[in-house]
Amino acid sequence: MGKTSVDARRHIREWSAFFRDVNAAGVDAVEHFILQHRKRKYLRQSLKRLIERGFVRERDGNFSPTQRGLRFFHRHTSQSQKPLRWDGKWRLISFDVPGGYNVARDQIRALLREFDFYQLHKSVWVSPNSLAGEFWKSLVESDLDKYCKAMVVDILEGDEKLRKHFKIGT
Repeated sequence: MGKTSVDARRHIREWSAFFRDVNAAGVDAVEHFILQHRKRKYLRQSLKRLIERGFVRERDGNFSPTQRGLRFFHRHTSQSQKPLRWDGKWRLISFDVPGGYNVARDQIRALLREFDFYQLHKSVWVSPNSLAGEFWKSLVESDLDKYCKAMVVDILEGDEKLRKHFKIGT
């Protein structure tokens, strides 16, 4: 992994820790946070990207995480604190969205990417991680759960590519 991507991931973890439990932070608090770090320019750039991508909202001199941002930050702080301990089971989500509901289909895919699922087939996604309550809560709140089926499997034939993708030893 290149130095730039390592730094970018570190900045995401730092902003995740900052915004995970915060309802709103004023410009002064954000500026104080940035000044505590060595690479201020890149931290500011990361904040700008978080705003552009809809994870953080800036209004009236306050920065606050969006609902999507809270899930994103929670996921990134959880991953940085807890190493993956794979229990040998794959979690699969399949979905079938009727034609004409492209927005719902796109929302499901975005949510699956956000929770680090890997696309196995067009509408079948897989992850070695336990399905988080936040994932289900997001599906239900978006009224997308009716299109999805979840499976937990012990054996997935030809999972070598998946093990490599998720960095799971054999």
